[in-house]
Amino acid sequence: MVKGNKNAKIYAITITGIVIIILLCFFLSNLKCKQLIEDGVFLDIKSGLLEKRDSITKVEIPKGVTAIGGRAFYDCTNLESIIIPEGVTVIGESAFYNCTNLESIIIPEGVTVIGESAFYNCINLESIIIPEGVTVIGERAFYNCTNLESIIIPETVKKIDIYAFDNCVKIEYIKLPDNLEIIYTGAFNNCSSLKSIEIPKAVATVYPEAFLDCNSLEEVSFLGNIIEINKSAFEGCEKLKKIKLPESLEKIDELAFNNCSSLSDINIPEGIKAVGEDAFSGTDILKKTDIDEYGCVYMGKVLIYSKEEKECIKIKDTTKVIADDVFDNYENLKQVEFPNSLERIGNNSFRSCTSLEEISIPEGVKSIGESAFMYSGLKKVDLPDTVVDIGDYAFMECIHLSEINLSKNIENIGHWCFSNTDYLLDMESDEYGCKYVGDILLGYTGKGAKRIKIRDGTRLIAAGAFEDREFIEGVYIPNSVEMMGGYVFYNCFDLKEVYFQEGSKLSELKPVTFGQCISLEEIELPENLKKIQDHVFINCAFKTITMPENVEYVDPYAISEYDMLEEVRVPKKLKGEYYFGDTYIIDSEYHPGDKLNKTQKKPDIVFY
Repeated sequence: MVKGNKNAKIYAITITGIVIIILLCFFLSNLKCKQLIEDGVFLDIKSGLLEKRDSITKVEIPKGVTAIGGRAFYDCTNLESIIIPEGVTVIGESAFYNCTNLESIIIPEGVTVIGESAFYNCINLESIIIPEGVTVIGERAFYNCTNLESIIIPETVKKIDIYAFDNCVKIEYIKLPDNLEIIYTGAFNNCSSLKSIEIPKAVATVYPEAFLDCNSLEEVSFLGNIIEINKSAFEGCEKLKKIKLPESLEKIDELAFNNCSSLSDINIPEGIKAVGEDAFSGTDILKKTDIDEYGCVYMGKVLIYSKEEKECIKIKDTTKVIADDVFDNYENLKQVEFPNSLERIGNNSFRSCTSLEEISIPEGVKSIGESAFMYSGLKKVDLPDTVVDIGDYAFMECIHLSEINLSKNIENIGHWCFSNTDYLLDMESDEYGCKYVGDILLGYTGKGAKRIKIRDGTRLIAAGAFEDREFIEGVYIPNSVEMMGGYVFYNCFDLKEVYFQEGSKLSELKPVTFGQCISLEEIELPENLKKIQDHVFINCAFKTITMPENVEYVDPYAISEYDMLEEVRVPKKLKGEYYFGDTYIIDSEYHPGDKLNKTQKKPDIVFY
């Protein structure tokens, strides 16, 4: 029942199994509004001749409705209350978007989905209880609910999506469920009254901006084994004084604790592997940390930053990690002495050190970050066999670099790692235009070969090796290949055939491996494949694709943005897992909260 006019009358019409309830509200003999229900889904309230949607103040949804459709009450700015019956299981995208006068709502038991932007900008909503059974709180579900003070999240919730509670400025306390696994980007951004938070055991990553500008936050407890704290996760938490990081932590990203001005007590775990630029900038702890004779500042076994440029640097013994950007653009730096304890050289750490011609990287270093020595003056580099990962652009534009001894155990060589170096330019190509160092395919410089046979015995293909080679139509990949970087065949517009030799050792497809291969209509994936990362097949031409039986993980975005994809065949052991959740075929006119039309659908998921 819709209330807003005392002369309202209810009419129910049944048409071939579809119930359409039309409420005809008469005032001065004019049609006012109607309610549309189709196949059990409450779809919309339509405007009448004189009455606008913003005149609706109260709604009682009839029994028998099983879902509240996308945008059903969109912009009903005077809606104050709504009664949702038992039996409703889904609250769709933008269902109550901008219902600015909605003060309270009881979500019945049985609801399992709260969609994207469901209560977006419901600025008068004060409290809400989410029932048991809900597993995901959608993107921006409660965005800008500025009066929301109390919310109860059940133990069934495993994922809080991006910006779900962004700008809920009155929430002081929220208990996250023990079974929660993911707190996505900006989930509690600018919850400026939030005073404490416990991160549950199952959460492995704190995503970017998750608690950005929670400037009343005084206490953070990690109950489990956090591995990564992403960019700006706690940036601007001005009242946070002390935090104990778990020993499981491996990475602190850039700006993670930036401008936490009261932070004076924090431990750096023994197992830390990477620390981003300005991770602790603007904190009280840096003001109290000593600067050594070389102008370097350390936290635990991490070189955090350098305060002044020197010609010669000796990095302190016991240092395990050089944080990102520490010596970036130190044009006068000529000599660096690394300790034997070193394991990680961070992103951009020696970028544009144009006077740095020689370095000795010690045994024990495992990874060299993105752009670590980009634009430097290096002439020769020896990489110890402990190095397994070289980031994107690590030695790019080192124009004098003519000699490199690569690690025998390298597992990843990033994008354009040696681009525009004498080392790569002087390297001979095979008959197909491929350039190899031992069992590593570093790149491709051919200009006309339509079919490529990768050399037998090749173990690793570097990231982006064939990127933007539009004319390549076919590729043979021998079973010796164990690893391929991301973007290997990105933008190979003419690629039609990819043949993996029987017995392939390849176990993982990294991001965007076959992205934008718009002519690739079919592919038989290696039987030993276990992981398929994000956007591997973005904008390919498949109608069907089969995941091999050994696949254990498929990223939700792995097969996104298809134009023609009709069916995905998946091993039955993956049934029930949250895969392909974002695999929509979306046209350019789609907006968040819109109902899906015939060009906006998910492919069929077939379990075998």
